[in-house]
Amino acid sequence: MALLQAAVQSVPVFYLAMLWPGRSAFRGLWSTDAYYPAIMYDSGAWSVWLLIATLSVTPILLLINRIGRGQGFGRWLLRRRRHLGLGSAIYAALHLWYYLAHERSLPAVLFDLWQLEFAVGWLSFALFVILALTSNAWSVRRLGRKWKSLHLLVYPAAALALWHWYLLDWYVGRSIFWCGVCLIPLLIRSALRRVRRPIQA
Repeated sequence: MALLQAAVQSVPVFYLAMLWPGRSAFRGLWSTDAYYPAIMYDSGAWSVWLLIATLSVTPILLLINRIGRGQGFGRWLLRRRRHLGLGSAIYAALHLWYYLAHERSLPAVLFDLWQLEFAVGWLSFALFVILALTSNAWSVRRLGRKWKSLHLLVYPAAALALWHWYLLDWYVGRSIFWCGVCLIPLLIRSALRRVRRPIQA
């Protein structure tokens, strides 16, 4: 029991839990015959899934506060929110790495940059970098109240990531699915935003 509790509280174990299910996205790092579209899709999809998980933390906390149960889980989840965001950023960085390795030349990358589908992807990644670099205790102390305002960038980052995906994929059904999944936590948060929150969300 003590070992299980230690595992639940362990940050390295949490990262393993985030990265192990998406291990197929890492195949291109050690395999020369990795199928490029597959590793691009996997890395992008897992980045979005963890981004959705990050966006879901506040609605979950609000629901916990409303029902008055699960406060311990809420505190645990709140401490893991930044790690979920970093996990999403790791997959996003992997996604970008595969793209750059596939293009193999700066002129090709710069040519793509002028196309909308790639431009919004780069902008989304830039926001991810800002969020990742400030997802630490030092930044929270340094920025104070401005930290929360800065991390509202997660919403435009998510919107740009989905737009990038749609422009490259053009599969309407899949785009509707991902947009719907992203909107669920936002709609729940909007519905419960006036509820008093003993847990700071």
